[in-house]
Amino acid sequence: MALQPETRAALLAYLELGRPPLVEQARADGEADLGWLFVSACQSDGVQPLSMNAVSLMLTRRYHAGGGSLRTFGSHRIRHATATLLVNNGMPLEEVSRYLGHSSTDVTRRYARQTPDALGRRAAEALERAGLVAIG
Repeated sequence: MALQPETRAALLAYLELGRPPLVEQARADGEADLGWLFVSACQSDGVQPLSMNAVSLMLTRRYHAGGGSLRTFGSHRIRHATATLLVNNGMPLEEVSRYLGHSSTDVTRRYARQTPDALGRRAAEALERAGLVAIG
């Protein structure tokens, strides 16, 4: 899988600058580097893999720093937003379901909300294809 250039640059910077100090701290405490990509150094527990809770807290902090007003903003909300964005921009529900790894489109349907704007745009396009309305 290819990474976006910005994602690749951020990951390489983390591997070069962010991860080594955490691993060094573990070695200083007599722990081995167990090879986790993302690590968290907690003084009471030592070096651990980055937990889902830690990721959600980081996402929430960044979201609030950017002006977001929801109480929490975690990875689950990103899945909902991605599904909604894909469906509202024309990706068929079955494909979105496969992309998200859902076993059924019923789950995806709960994630992906059709916005009124997208529904109106798609209805207008369908009517134009049928020769009933001219867009523009």
